[in-house]
Amino acid sequence: MRSFEPLGPARSRLGEAPTWLPGSAELWHVDVHNGLFRRTSWDSGTTADRRVGDRVTFVLPCADGSALVSVADGIGALPGTGIARPQLPVEPDLPLTSINDGKCDPHGRLWFDTLDRPQREAHCALYRLDDVEHASVQVAGVILGNGLGWSPAGDRLYFVDSRRQRIDVFDYDLDTGLLGERRVLAEIDADEGMPDGLAVDGEGAIWVALFGGGKLHRYGPDGVLQERIPVPVRYPTSVAFAGPDLTDLVVTSAYAHIVDAGEKPSDLDGAVLVTASGTAGCCPPPCATSFTS
Repeated sequence: MRSFEPLGPARSRLGEAPTWLPGSAELWHVDVHNGLFRRTSWDSGTTADRRVGDRVTFVLPCADGSALVSVADGIGALPGTGIARPQLPVEPDLPLTSINDGKCDPHGRLWFDTLDRPQREAHCALYRLDDVEHASVQVAGVILGNGLGWSPAGDRLYFVDSRRQRIDVFDYDLDTGLLGERRVLAEIDADEGMPDGLAVDGEGAIWVALFGGGKLHRYGPDGVLQERIPVPVRYPTSVAFAGPDLTDLVVTSAYAHIVDAGEKPSDLDGAVLVTASGTAGCCPPPCATSFTS
């Protein structure tokens, strides 16, 4: 059984969006419900917190040295101080939707998805950011958009619509950023948990957090389940590869559902957990598009 350790004392009500910053040896992540952008030192485990809005779902570095941030209803530059204001509104006519996960493809194109907060209506989407003024719908009919990741060669995009209990895979043209054929990679029984954030390793395997299931699954690129990995929290939310050689796996988690049910969280609920992955992972590049120019 794998051993997991917390990366410092910080705990998040809804931790998400782990992102490794090799230049500063930091892990960026967010506490969605508390609107916190969190930067945790890999060496010391200390976390610097900054409140950037009422709801923040990801903060990503840009190639020009700036950063972009997703708040509930839009995307924009992370300001030097204060609250982030969306510069590109997303689904302004749908007040019950929110941006959720976001990652860049190997060429730095930002992709992000949205979710229906009541988790009933399939009126959300998977988007590609075309420029600072336009994001185009690439997949419609989404209920709860979640994990995103690319194969090592960049010729496949993996995508989770959590309420459909599966991981889908698209053929992907890295030169154009266009999607091809869509297929079901893996279906996940609801008893195992709800598929959430994912990451892809250098062998092409897909690691996915199972929210409410207290585990991760690792799938081969053929969709075969290779490993069930218990984690010491009930609600893992996302995964990423981190560390100097990208051989450590980090897992964000949440305690919101526990306290909302009137229960007491464990000492690790809401922590960022770390374990040796046994393989080298892939690290998404910085975003090519910046909202600062």
